[in-house]
Amino acid sequence: MTAQRNSEHVKSVNSQITDAITQANTMNIGLAPAQSLGTLYQTTAQAVGVAIQNAVANQQNMYSLSLASTAQNLNSLLALSSSSAARSTAGLLSQRGSPAATRHHYGRHAAAPVNVATAQPSHVPPHTPMKK
Repeated sequence: MTAQRNSEHVKSVNSQITDAITQANTMNIGLAPAQSLGTLYQTTAQAVGVAIQNAVANQQNMYSLSLASTAQNLNSLLALSSSSAARSTAGLLSQRGSPAATRHHYGRHAAAPVNVATAQPSHVPPHTPMKK
């Protein structure tokens, strides 16, 4: 019986309380899209920032790797004796059909004799000025 009396006793709620609750609910529902977009923008900005940081870190690592490989290659070249380097270079240049040995693609044959005084091939007559 007491439960029935309590439910009968509270039949109406003050209109100010219902207005306050309605306004709070309306405010929460109205702010939800703006808050969700703000969260989306913050998350996107953070993801882009991390991606850029990763790109910079990768670039620095690649620079370090290229520097290390260049140093290793130079060290290998400097460790060679001059006689073995000369032998390998001579072997490369003496091979037939290699572009470094024939040089025909530069206009004249590499073996054409050159007159040192005029810096012209010996088979070309020296330049004679035209008479007036």
